[in-house]
Amino acid sequence: MLDLLIILKYKRVWFNIILCFLTGILSFFVFEFSALFFVLLSNVFDILGYHFTLIRRTNQIPDKIIVKSYRVNQFLFDALLLLLIGIQFSWVASIAGWIMKLFGLQDIFYYLFLNEKLPLKWNWMRWTPLGWFKGDLTKNEIVIQSIVGILIAMILLTIK
Repeated sequence: MLDLLIILKYKRVWFNIILCFLTGILSFFVFEFSALFFVLLSNVFDILGYHFTLIRRTNQIPDKIIVKSYRVNQFLFDALLLLLIGIQFSWVASIAGWIMKLFGLQDIFYYLFLNEKLPLKWNWMRWTPLGWFKGDLTKNEIVIQSIVGILIAMILLTIK
């Protein structure tokens, strides 16, 4: 139990979890909140899975293998979130949340909630729309891409 409290008090993880609870509850009343709930819950998984399990660990397994296995877990968790939010709240909101994640918002949240500066280079974001064409992205490109993702999500949510 003490370990859980240490994790919750770590930087801004507690704030991310509180926002998950709030957006989860609000989603029952205003379905649009479930899109943000998707991104926030996926971010908690990323913080707990990547930051605490991979970065802050010591063992003999090569990083490349560990990161690939984590990415499989992350994809399965996000697919489950997509399905559950779609079934419980709205498929449009679920897809809007997925779009915001796809455009990099969850990765920005990762750094904000860990109270860290955004990196200047984002070499792991090749799976994003701009990353498919450009490869490595800069901080400004990620921020702009995330804003575009938020705008697309908002348009989807308003035309529902």
